[in-house]
Amino acid sequence: MRAIFNRLRRLEQAAVPDERAHAAAEAILEARRHRLGADYVEPIPFPPESYAGCRSMADRIIRTRELLMGARSTGATA
Repeated sequence: MRAIFNRLRRLEQAAVPDERAHAAAEAILEARRHRLGADYVEPIPFPPESYAGCRSMADRIIRTRELLMGARSTGATA
């Protein structure tokens, strides 16, 4: 996990065009859809204020996981 977060921080500091970052995110989502097949459920959209205080992509990943766990514990589907 630590290596992933360190790699994400290094990638965030690199000058990457926005369209390349978007293409990478789409590739990750497509792989997830392919891997899960019929069990794939669209991610729950969280309001932007849910990510207040997040300074890096690693922080956003951790916050998203916390929000998803909270949604699952209250019975919402993710």
